[in-house]
Amino acid sequence: MLIAGWHTGLVLPAGELGPLRTLLQGEPQARYLSFGWGNRRFYISRHPGSGDAIAALFDSPSTLFVQPAASPADLLDSDIHIHWICAGRERLWRVDHYIERSLSHPGKPMDLGAGPFPDSRFYASTGHYSAVHTCNTWTVAALQYAGLPVSAAGVLFSSQVDGRIRALRACPVPQ
Repeated sequence: MLIAGWHTGLVLPAGELGPLRTLLQGEPQARYLSFGWGNRRFYISRHPGSGDAIAALFDSPSTLFVQPAASPADLLDSDIHIHWICAGRERLWRVDHYIERSLSHPGKPMDLGAGPFPDSRFYASTGHYSAVHTCNTWTVAALQYAGLPVSAAGVLFSSQVDGRIRALRACPVPQ
């Protein structure tokens, strides 16, 4: 689990990936993949403006952001922290499946372009983003789908995600 200010996402170990393994092509050093989901127009924009932010409040197309990393430290920034949740292989595969179902074309994702970090990409995604279905809703819904004891109902803000995952068993930080 990755939390960055108002945005949350998911980080999965590359060795545990199922169908999403195809997103690692050309990234042999990647040991982790970070996933974010959000409003396509706002998330992809290099310099989103107030019009992008207002448009994101309404039902609109989404995108899946994918960033490979050799280590967890490669994902960290001043406002980012990772809460590592212990989950068995079956639950990790269920999160993998949930994320894959978020792609518009599972198995052959539609590439929407480079992301803001080295080797990061945006892909077309299913579902619609809005003020009542945010990246934070998506993140907790993935954990709920995996069978973890959390509920995505009513989650809009990262602080709500943080509050819901605190009760989950934390794992040591991988190296």
